[in-house]
Amino acid sequence: MSTTPSAQQQLPSINTTHPADQMATGTALSSLIARVCAARVLREHHIWEAVRILPEIAGLPDDIKQLPEFRRLMEKEAFTAALRLLAQSCQPAREIRDLDPHGDHWAATLSVRNALSQPRRRKLMRAEHRDPPAAVLIALLSSAIRKARPFVRRRRTNAAVQKEFGNE
Repeated sequence: MSTTPSAQQQLPSINTTHPADQMATGTALSSLIARVCAARVLREHHIWEAVRILPEIAGLPDDIKQLPEFRRLMEKEAFTAALRLLAQSCQPAREIRDLDPHGDHWAATLSVRNALSQPRRRKLMRAEHRDPPAAVLIALLSSAIRKARPFVRRRRTNAAVQKEFGNE
């Protein structure tokens, strides 16, 4: 049975975009964290999705995908080393401080440097998972979550205005 050209024209077009491409960045980030947490082991596609999301929210360079060192690590399935490279490439840079076993889980601790690189001002992220690279990825993704503070307009008192202008 052959199809006629008119029948072929009636076929619906296939959408080649990934559903995650349509999500807001925060939603995609939360979704990826949830999927990595639920996974038994980290898979390559989890890292590639992180590479797609992180440039917008963590300052990861867009061309990291083309970096020969990153591609070589991914081909060797050296996921922890590839994630270390991603963490160091973010702005501000992140550093994997610890990756320690705790019972049947691994705990990854990641620090985010601030602009002044003061050790006591670093933000620490900690994540646990059965798979060491998964724990590292969860910590890296969690470091990109920004706690949004609502803008609160405060009224300045007369005393504050007088003090500002030196008219006490």
